[in-house]
Amino acid sequence: MAQPAPSPAKGPAEPHGFDAVVTAAKALADGVRARVLRVLKEDSYGVMELARILEIAQPALSHHLKVLHQAGLVTRRREGNTIFYRRAPAPAPLHIALLASVDGVSLPEGQLARIEAVHRDRGYRSEAFFAEHAGDFASNQARISEARVYAGSVLDIVDRHRFRTGAGRALEIGPGEGELLAPLARRFAYVVGVDSSAQMLARCAERIGAMDAVMDNVELRHGDFAAPRGERFDLVVAGMVVHHLPSPQRFFRQAQRMLEPRGLLVVAELCRHDHEWARSACGDVWLGFEPGELAEWADNAGLQTGEAQFLAQKNGFRIQIQTFQNNQP
Repeated sequence: MAQPAPSPAKGPAEPHGFDAVVTAAKALADGVRARVLRVLKEDSYGVMELARILEIAQPALSHHLKVLHQAGLVTRRREGNTIFYRRAPAPAPLHIALLASVDGVSLPEGQLARIEAVHRDRGYRSEAFFAEHAGDFASNQARISEARVYAGSVLDIVDRHRFRTGAGRALEIGPGEGELLAPLARRFAYVVGVDSSAQMLARCAERIGAMDAVMDNVELRHGDFAAPRGERFDLVVAGMVVHHLPSPQRFFRQAQRMLEPRGLLVVAELCRHDHEWARSACGDVWLGFEPGELAEWADNAGLQTGEAQFLAQKNGFRIQIQTFQNNQP
């Protein structure tokens, strides 16, 4: 006789009512935990990164993170061998009030400097990968998806947005081998492609230069797209880029600052996955994102979330294409 399937194991019940108030208050009744929450305001960090930023021993920090997690103030996500922590999305009203108090405190200069050092280290690792693998990156990326798969959908979105043909300015971050730059150049008066990898940018320049049509309205730049130049664009496109960046939240904030009022940000990204080989094959920093994560970062940056499309790919991957409009002056 068949036995009934065992009931799934249940974790500890989430606190509610007065228990939730007491649990959250206890979680914040410690200086280290308050500082952890303040550091996590903008980004997610691994345990060792947080230990470096806060200058605290890893075992002690792990205890504090466990308390914050049990109180529902942080969430955790495994990326390979590292567990990253971030603030819980859509916090409860009680938590919002507590976090507002935490966020009112400025971080010491030393901690700010160590946060910047963590981001630089992430960026250096990504740049080193592309410097070494620029020649075989396209073939490795093809195991997940090729730019031509999502390029048509991105261009359809651009066309539906009713940009005036032959006018305006567009920016593509991480243009790869130029698959989108050429069609964007036919739609806008001026197009910029920026990449932090000189090797990848050289491959893009080679492809653009080999095209029959002379594209004198395309400029390729080597460097960080966030480097301040005082420029603003009608369109910013990032295709399969954000999962290579040190800080997704910073990406959205900078993109907002670079958009004209009513300007459009189009992001094509991997949905969350667990294919660890993508790190070594494609230099991925993050294993994709939940759609709600992109929307949350965009909202924090003052962008309004628009339409979303999802494309099934080979090997079980999915691509999400999301649009965000800048409603700030």
